Amino acid sequence: MGPSDNRALSLGGALLIGLLSGAGVALGGYFIGKGFYAARVGERFVTVKGLAERDVKADLAVWTVSYTATGRGLAEANSAIAQDQTRVTAFATGHGFPAAEIEVQPTTVTDTYANQSERRAPDPDQRYVIKGGIRIRSGKVDQVRLASQDTGDLVKQGVVLGENYPQAPQYFFTRLNDIRPAMLADATRSARSVAEQFAADSHSRLGAIRRASQGVFEVTGRDSNGENGAVDDQSSLEKKVRLVSTIDYFLVSQ
Repeated sequence: MGPSDNRALSLGGALLIGLLSGAGVALGGYFIGKGFYAARVGERFVTVKGLAERDVKADLAVWTVSYTATGRGLAEANSAIAQDQTRVTAFATGHGFPAAEIEVQPTTVTDTYANQSERRAPDPDQRYVIKGGIRIRSGKVDQVRLASQDTGDLVKQGVVLGENYPQAPQYFFTRLNDIRPAMLADATRSARSVAEQFAADSHSRLGAIRRASQGVFEVTGRDSNGENGAVDDQSSLEKKVRLVSTIDYFLVSQ
């Protein structure tokens, strides 16, 4: 084989290698492009919110009944506040609350003459002011509500109720765990219904869940307009529990 034949062979080999390399680059680019396309298609998703609401009734009531007594002397004021405590406690037990549900609150004593600006108090019979109270914590929420409507009986007995009279009970819903699974299921169904409609409008079909956020359970008064967010209207016996879940669903081309 002569030199000219060797040069031809070398040229042909280089050409073949070049063709193979070019084909490899083209095929690699094709598969990479397909991979990017598949990734873009796989990342098509829709974010929707699912709503679940449930009306519930409070199962715990906390009611503080405060009262005030005054006197010229400390012993006189102490005697008056002790009588008030006896009357208010009897009022509570008379409405069906056992001793275990009644807690006597600490008393506070104010000597109005101790304040320089009050040394010339117009009524020396009210020099000492003592404040006390009881707290009722009970699951008998209806009894608490009825009792709170009868505090006029205490006034008739001479009990001077606190400055925030009439004193409204606070009502709480504590059994959220009992309804949590069902509400989560309702919120998920609500979200899926919205997502399916979106998929139909975009000529796609709904795929698997990409990501899900449970959301926060909000407890408000039953007639709350939602302006206060998650703030519970504790004066309301009837409550509304609300849950908004956020879910991402993949969209699959038809």
